[in-house]
Amino acid sequence: MNQKNIYLDYAASTPVSKQVMDSMLPFFTHHFGNSSSVTHQHGWYANGAIKRARKQVAKAINCEESEIIFTSGATEGINQAIRAIYKLYHKKGNHIIVSKTEHKAVLDTVADLERKGAEVSYLNVDSEGLINLSDYEKALKETTVLVAIMWINNETGVIQNVKELSEKAYKKNIPFLCDGTQAIGKLPVNMQENKIGVLPISAHKFFGPKGVGALYIRRKKPRITIAPLITGGGQENKLRAGTLNTPGIVGLGEAIEIAVKSLEQNTNHLKRIKNTFKDFFTSYNAKFNESINNTSPHILNVTLPGIKANTLLKKTRNLSYSLGSACTSETLDPSTVLTSMGITKEDCFCSFRLSFSSQITKDQIEIAKDIFASSIESEKK
Repeated sequence: MNQKNIYLDYAASTPVSKQVMDSMLPFFTHHFGNSSSVTHQHGWYANGAIKRARKQVAKAINCEESEIIFTSGATEGINQAIRAIYKLYHKKGNHIIVSKTEHKAVLDTVADLERKGAEVSYLNVDSEGLINLSDYEKALKETTVLVAIMWINNETGVIQNVKELSEKAYKKNIPFLCDGTQAIGKLPVNMQENKIGVLPISAHKFFGPKGVGALYIRRKKPRITIAPLITGGGQENKLRAGTLNTPGIVGLGEAIEIAVKSLEQNTNHLKRIKNTFKDFFTSYNAKFNESINNTSPHILNVTLPGIKANTLLKKTRNLSYSLGSACTSETLDPSTVLTSMGITKEDCFCSFRLSFSSQITKDQIEIAKDIFASSIESEKK
């Protein structure tokens, strides 16, 4: 890549690392067997690789191997969990709680159930994007069958206190789904330190391949029961039918192991990158849409009052960043995440997201700052 073409959209996706790619390649050609083929060595080898990857994921988030199933990604896992829990727990009630700042994978799925009779409470957030604990506790009731609140917001990087929120739900015997897509490799994830019942993740957010993810389903304290979204086979404890994507799963296992091992080093590097960009944009009277004390270092959401973000985007074509979530970047509506934080519609259209990784160099940062500076100055004239 040309040094001037700089990628600043790592919350949308990441490249597959060389180490991860090397671990995957043999399973496209030499070790190509179906992991469900139990009568020969090709199948045994593939099955062994799947077991190793499952062990890597379980170790990374400190859970039992039996609590992990493999999926095509977080969106599939979210759909499976929400729809299954709502259906299986219907005798208790039909009430679901979500925050207004959830990813579309959660909001659209819940909206579909709402059209089919579910009662949904959409929790407000404050100006820092955080859920008010008192409002949350008031929303929990006898008929609540599911709470869905993400760990790290994909647009602002705001970190919710999912430990406390999940424990409140657990005390009332309510399953708690936490979208962990942006959390892996960005903060410690230890399933023994919370009461999260279901945690979906996607490999491509932490230098693994696209099209593969994992779904954590807690087996005790509390035990969560779900049903398959896809039927037609006995794979993944009969919870996800279909031939397993062995190369992708191997890549997921390798990627999550690397992400956890390098967490502390990467976090310090990400903090330096983020602070450098914050210092730069502050000189242009920028506002930062975040929580002062509860924001991930890998995401920076910036508002430059009076400068339309889509115009700035066109002027900075050598930089890759986004106006918000990659899953909603084609819409012309203001971000629901930002409006939920009380940001005006006008400022929403002046906002954009940068997201970082440890691969970004000092030279790239300086080049990016120069490109932004010249583009912002031209807009002011």
